[in-house]
Amino acid sequence: MRRSKWGRGIAQAMTTLILISLLAACSGAGGGNSGGNNKTSAPAAETENNAAVEDGGIKELSGEFVLWTWEPEHPTAIAAFNEKYPGIKIKRVQVEAADVPKKLQTTIASGGELPDVIRIERGQKAKIFSMDILEDLEADPYNADRNVLFEYDAPAFSMNDHLVAIPDDMSVAGVAYIKPLAKEYLGTDNPEEMEAMLPNWDAFVEKGKEVLDKSGGKVMMFPSLGGVYDILKGQRDEPYFEDNKLNVQLLQSVVSRLVQFRDAGIVDKLDQWTPAWNASFGGDKYLFTPSPVWMPQYVIGPNDKKPDRWALMVAPEGGYIRGGSSHGIPKGAKNAELAWKWIEFTSMTQAGAEAQKKDGVFTHFKEAYQNKEFSNWTWENFGSQDIGEKFFVDISGVTTDVAENVNDQVLDEAMSIVLQTLAKDKSFGVEQAMDRIQKELKAKLPDITFG
Repeated sequence: MRRSKWGRGIAQAMTTLILISLLAACSGAGGGNSGGNNKTSAPAAETENNAAVEDGGIKELSGEFVLWTWEPEHPTAIAAFNEKYPGIKIKRVQVEAADVPKKLQTTIASGGELPDVIRIERGQKAKIFSMDILEDLEADPYNADRNVLFEYDAPAFSMNDHLVAIPDDMSVAGVAYIKPLAKEYLGTDNPEEMEAMLPNWDAFVEKGKEVLDKSGGKVMMFPSLGGVYDILKGQRDEPYFEDNKLNVQLLQSVVSRLVQFRDAGIVDKLDQWTPAWNASFGGDKYLFTPSPVWMPQYVIGPNDKKPDRWALMVAPEGGYIRGGSSHGIPKGAKNAELAWKWIEFTSMTQAGAEAQKKDGVFTHFKEAYQNKEFSNWTWENFGSQDIGEKFFVDISGVTTDVAENVNDQVLDEAMSIVLQTLAKDKSFGVEQAMDRIQKELKAKLPDITFG
């Protein structure tokens, strides 16, 4: 587990769940979904694909590229892109996030034509990266500069130390809390004072016991052990796997912490993304919730109509990443140059960052956040707190990310089983949990080793 790093530098519930699960995977976005194989076209003259029109010495690209995505259109970003590149058209093909790897495999197997750019959801990233079909975006003709992104981006979006995808939407995460509960049971609702009071998870657990005692067992720290795991998993300094070898000590430290939370009685047994979990945000039973960038707008807001009730803070022991998506270009893409211009503009320029923000998307273009006017972001549930500065400056400054491989998806499945058992069976401890995890992994990954 990571120590405190102060000093170093977005279809499963009710009503809003379809949108929520989409954004939990993708970090959130605005606009309506056109669906199908719709086109978003610039008002450009009809010219042959990729034709270069020389006008006063300026090369104007012209043509159409194909984008596989599940995301709704981002109208402001598209308009800004069309203004800069009036000759480039986007053909949007609807592919659900979970279906992207299979569609890629079947297209390749049938000899079909791959798209020019793929939106890649975080949960599918390792599988798609392992297919070795993506261009090195730091090589010619793309020449992506990783330095314009955040330091934690490079390991998470690279293969063989070369960027093969560019992150699209910020998904840095902290913890949000209900201010009246914090004031009553912890004596303050000020984010900086809360951070000083809860610098690490041991302090958090001890305060949680106090809250439980003072409230007569009515108030717990978190509604779900799954939410706690999301944070702990995201705060790792190292990958769980090196090729097919599981870092048992690292995983066991996480499982031990989960058992500590469970045994302290400060976490309830709700499963994430269920109606009961959804409804909990409007209540007064749980003091904290994990909060990625997309959480205020797409989870807390729809489920709690009371204004100025929440605040955001850095989680004990630092920031983490929860969700998010990226764009990659398949090798041999016919219109790669056009596709790259879209990725570069939306994710690696100031103009793109400003346009994306108007659509509810915060890109990874680091320089944009140096401007307080840009990073400023408030949300009704959080009153006047500048949650933008808290997310993009305070939290981002103590966030790291690690690379994952295809084995992580199998581990996620095993952890889902273990989390449910941990929450409901107090006799199920660290040893039993680790034994169950290793059995699940070995059954699905015969070549896995434990070290």
